[in-house]
Amino acid sequence: MDLRIKCWAGWAFVLSVVMFSGLDAQMVYAADDTFPSKPITIVVHTGAGSSTDIFARELAQSAGKVFGKPVVVVNRPGGSGATQMAFIKSAAPDGYTVGVNTASHLTAMQTNLKGVYKWQDFSWITLNQLDPYITVVAADSPYKTMKDLVEAGKKEGVNLKVGGFGTVGAAHNIAFNLLADKAKMPFTWVSYTGGPQAMTALLGKHIDVVNTNPGPALQFAEAGRIRILGILDDTRADSLPQVPTYAEAGYPVDSSWKQIRGIFGPKEIPAEIQKKLADGFFKAMQTPAFQKYMKETAQIAGTQGPTEYPAFVEKMDGIGSDWLKKLGLAK
Repeated sequence: MDLRIKCWAGWAFVLSVVMFSGLDAQMVYAADDTFPSKPITIVVHTGAGSSTDIFARELAQSAGKVFGKPVVVVNRPGGSGATQMAFIKSAAPDGYTVGVNTASHLTAMQTNLKGVYKWQDFSWITLNQLDPYITVVAADSPYKTMKDLVEAGKKEGVNLKVGGFGTVGAAHNIAFNLLADKAKMPFTWVSYTGGPQAMTALLGKHIDVVNTNPGPALQFAEAGRIRILGILDDTRADSLPQVPTYAEAGYPVDSSWKQIRGIFGPKEIPAEIQKKLADGFFKAMQTPAFQKYMKETAQIAGTQGPTEYPAFVEKMDGIGSDWLKKLGLAK
C-alpha cells in the first residue's frame, strides 16, 4: 500500500512537470513585470552599412536610452533573410530577441522560402519606416536621365545589369520591375547581400545600375560618385530635391510599393511585452538624433503597433504575391 502511494506521488510529480512545460508561452513570460531587465538584441538580415543595418543601429542607440538597458544589433545575413528568420523563430518569445523585417521577408516567404516560413509564424510588433526606392548609376555613366537609361536598355544587343539586395522577386527587384514593366525594358538582375555591396559593384563597373534606398546612396551622391535618376514616390524627397519621381521622369507607376522596416519577433510574445517594446521603440523614434536620421535619409515614419501591424503585413503580403505571380515567380 505504501509502495502504491509512492508510485502515485511520483506520477503526480511527472504529470505536473509535463503540464507546466506545456503551458502557453504567453502565460510563462507574462510574469516578467520588470521588462526589460536585461539587454535586448535586434537581429538584422543584411550586412553592415545597409539601409536596414543603419536603421537598426540608429533605433538601438535611441532605444537603449528609453529602455534603460542596452539594445544590441547583430547581423545574420544569408538566404534572403533565411538565416535571420531561423534565428528569430527559434528564440524564446520573451521579447529579448527581435529582428528587423522588411518587404523582402514577405517576398522571400513566397519564393525561395515558401513552405519554410510564412508571415503567420512570427509576432509583428512595430512598423517603423516606409522607405522609397531610388535608381542609381555611376557619375560617369552615359545615362544622364531615366529616359536615357530606358532607351538604352531597350536597344537590341544591350543587356543592362541591375543590382540590388535580394534575389529575383525580392522587394528591390519588384520595385525595378515596376519601371521595366512600364517601359517594356528587359534587364538582368544581379543579387547582393545589401545596398553597400551593390554600390561597390556599381563603382567597380561590374553592373550598370543599382536599385536601392537613399540610405546607402547619399554619401556617394554627396561625394559626386553617383547619379540618382529617379525616386519611386509620389513626391520628391526633401533630402533629394533635385531627383525627379518616376512619374516626373515619364514613367508613372504604382508608388505604393515601398521598402518597409519594422520590428518582429518569435510567435507568441505576450501582448503586454509586445506593447512595451512598441511603446519604447516609438518613443525612441521621437528623439532628435533619430528624427535627424529619418530626415536625412528620406524616410517616412510608420505608426502601426502590435494591434495594427499584422493587418498591414497581410496587405503587403498580398501586393507582393500579385507581383510575384505577374513575374512568374509564384503560383
